[in-house]
Amino acid sequence: MKKLIVIFTTILIISCNKPESKVEYNSEQAIEAVEAVVQQVFDSVWSDKKVDAIKKYQTNDFILLEHGELWTNDTIANWCKRASKRDQGITRTNKFDRIKAHQEGNRVYLAYWNHGTFVKDTLEFKRTWLESVVAVKSDSVWKLELMHSTRLPRE
Repeated sequence: MKKLIVIFTTILIISCNKPESKVEYNSEQAIEAVEAVVQQVFDSVWSDKKVDAIKKYQTNDFILLEHGELWTNDTIANWCKRASKRDQGITRTNKFDRIKAHQEGNRVYLAYWNHGTFVKDTLEFKRTWLESVVAVKSDSVWKLELMHSTRLPRE
């Protein structure tokens, strides 16, 4: 009986004294889920100007660092409302090319090229941005917490 207690105590001490390790790994499934959120944000918020989509895809404290400006969810909502009023029938489509991504726990860090195509009637123009996002998973849902966007010069 004493041997059993000593063995159990030894195992307990060893398991409690394990050095804490930070788990860092790539999870393609999580990264693809965040890429889908980014696509949905651009489709719903920036293309369709839907204010109600902001809370669906972005955390309450979301910030966007947009070409030298700080935007919050309120700033974006106001932009959507103003943009809807002056809508001239321009269709916006965004395509993303991943640069680098990784997951750390309930966060995903994603850097990508954003290629936007804008079409009105027979006219078309393109813009490109270098962007990154930090997404967090809460209650099994991925949402954007931070976005940084740098607009590249027109070619």
